[in-house]
Amino acid sequence: MRHTSIALAGVAFLFTATLAVRAQGPGGQGGAGAKPLVPMTASSLLRDPKAHLGDNVSLMATVDAILSKTAFTVDQDATKTAAQTLLVLAPSLTTAPDLNGYVTVQGEVLLFDAAEIAKRNKSYTIDLPADVAAKYQGKPVVLAAAVVNTKLVDLAKKPIVPMTPAELAFQKNMLAINPASAELRNLVAAPDAAKIKEQTDILKKAFTEVEAYFKGKGTTEAAGWAGEAVKIVANIEASAAAGKLEELKSAAPQLQQMCAQCHGVYRERQDDGSFRIKSGG
Repeated sequence: MRHTSIALAGVAFLFTATLAVRAQGPGGQGGAGAKPLVPMTASSLLRDPKAHLGDNVSLMATVDAILSKTAFTVDQDATKTAAQTLLVLAPSLTTAPDLNGYVTVQGEVLLFDAAEIAKRNKSYTIDLPADVAAKYQGKPVVLAAAVVNTKLVDLAKKPIVPMTPAELAFQKNMLAINPASAELRNLVAAPDAAKIKEQTDILKKAFTEVEAYFKGKGTTEAAGWAGEAVKIVANIEASAAAGKLEELKSAAPQLQQMCAQCHGVYRERQDDGSFRIKSGG
């Protein structure tokens, strides 16, 4: 048991920081007013659930029973029979946890009520049998954003959806824009019209295709920024060719600001560290 406790402590320590954002807010949705994670045990939560309602908790427990594809119960100790078990609903659960296996569950504490849970996670449909749902009505439940096993695998982590051909082409343009923009900023210090044209040719092509991509998605704001970037690049090229150093120096930072503005609104980081355009935008 001592080795098991050490392993569990390691799970909690390693995952609390990385999963905290996912576990914050209703149903794992982060927000400015989200509460921090509270370390908790299943037994202490069950003793006084009303004291923890609305809290985002991180608790370690053993899996007592698998109730559905997204629901299971936990208790504090696999070697003892608990008088009461704690219900866990994990809307994004991809793999059932092992029976009697230890898990770290992170999520919000609620009293079980289908209507309230629907408010917290509008895309989730509770898949409990009617008799089981009735049994837990009004009892504490953790609406989990993370379910981590002893192998440090988050069973509730949604898989990364493969990119579409259009997204891959968009990503290729993003990967071209970044180094070309950086090189352009370096060239402003010691302008070379020929070298600047090499970079502006890359950028004009990339931004034109990015503009078309956003137009195809109906994202007019981002398409407008991409179109503006095309104009800025053309101005940089013209200023370099005309030897207008001051205009060149003032135009180059505008391109960086345009990219940062778009990234701040439409880019999001995935769990694997990659970046994608936000769904619907």
